This record gives sequence, structure tokens and C-alpha cells, in this order.
Amino acid sequence: MRFKLTLAPVRDRQRLVFNYQYPLQAWIYGRLANADAEYAGFLHERGYQVPESRKAFKHFTFSALQIPSIEPIKKGDTYMVLRSGVLTLYISFYVDKAAENFIVGLFQQQQLSIYNRECRADFVVERVETAPLPAMESSMTFRTLSPMVVAQKVDDLDQYLTPTDADFGRFFAVNLVDKLRSVQPSMEMDAAIAERLVKFELLSDPERIKKRGFLAKEGKEKEQTKVIGYHNFTFSLTAPPELIEVGYLGGFGKYCSMGCGCVEVVG
Repeated sequence: MRFKLTLAPVRDRQRLVFNYQYPLQAWIYGRLANADAEYAGFLHERGYQVPESRKAFKHFTFSALQIPSIEPIKKGDTYMVLRSGVLTLYISFYVDKAAENFIVGLFQQQQLSIYNRECRADFVVERVETAPLPAMESSMTFRTLSPMVVAQKVDDLDQYLTPTDADFGRFFAVNLVDKLRSVQPSMEMDAAIAERLVKFELLSDPERIKKRGFLAKEGKEKEQTKVIGYHNFTFSLTAPPELIEVGYLGGFGKYCSMGCGCVEVVG
């Protein structure tokens, strides 16, 4: 299920840090913990495990904040100055539909604060709407709503791939199949099968794709990681509908619970 949150700023000209994914993720976990501490702890500490693998997934994602107006950004700024106007945020969960009303209640009339030592932005959740689930078909076209992270492991380190990379589609496919395997452990599927089942095709002009770097676990010096994602592109995806659904609702690629891999349907 997917929700559209309308965020009303409490004052004009608030400073919002560019790297807001981590505090936004922490806020979502906080809302979950208030209602179901055990479930929130499960997601945060363990997640859904892929059989016979160290991989695990949270199966939720969120979009970049859709911001109507900001002041011109100056060289060296680490934040943007917001002008009056509501912001929009999409939060998406790959969970049972029976949990829909429970999740709506988590966010209704809540307050959200994003801050660091230099700046702070405060919002009130003015409205929560359930976004209808589009019909899942075997071939669909999507546009990114947040950076997408696809990576190849080299010497146990992530090498981040651009959507124009020849290997992007292969690692995109394996990641997507692993996500479904984490909730359907009996499904047997290897990387070769994943490549045959999942076909990624970039539709956007490569010149229009934007690179976005951010820190995961910012502020925790021993744990923070520089992550590289890419956004502002459209792609077609051909795969079994159940695979497309797990990616659409839980996010495509890596670091989805950090607000990566959120997409919308085109057409």
C-alpha cells in the first residue's frame, strides 16, 4: 500500500538540510515503534531475510520531498530555504492490505522535525491519503520519485552503477528477485533465472539523469556510508507482476528504507 502525506510547514523560510533521508527514515521508524514496537524493532534490526543469504529487506520506501518553492541555492550551502507552501511525501509499504487503516493512523496529525546543528524545519502532517494501487502488468513504465541505488559488490564493497551501465539491469534484476524470495522463501530462483525474468530498459536521455550522493547513518562516524544513487529518469520493466509489485511498493534497488527506489507509474 502507498500513502500520500501532505506536510504543512509551521513557518516560512525554514532551512531544510539536503541530506534529509536519514532523519526522515528515523521519523517513520518512530511512528511504527509508537504503535508496534516489536514490528518496528524487527524491521530495524533484522528485516525479511533472503534464504541462505545475509541479505535482508525492510519492504518500505519513501519518495523525495516534493517541494513547491525554495530560495536560490548558493555555492557551499548544505541546506535549502523553503518558501511557504505544503510539501508532499509518498510512503510505500509492501504489507498486507489489512494493515492499511493501522498505518494511516500512524501519520495522521503527527509532527515532523528535520534538523541538525545548523538548521531545522518543522512540519505538521495535514492530510494522509491512501494512494490506489495500479494494476500490476507484465510490462510497465515508471519514473523515479527518489534516487535509485544499484550496486555491484567488488571485494565486499559496493560499486554504484549508473542506469546507463551495461550491468545495471542484471544487478537490478537479481535484487528484485531476492526481495520476493525474502517473503516467499520456498521460491527457488538463481541469478540466471532472474536475468531471464526481469528486463530493465532505460527510456530517458542519459544527459538528463542526475546523480545524488548522501550519507547513510549520518552523524555516526564509524557507521556512516556514502551512498550514490541516480534519479530523474524513466524506465520500462518487463517481469512477472508479483515481482513488479514487490518493487513498486517496497522500492527498486538498494537502500529503499532510506528513501531510495521509489517510483510512480507513467501512462
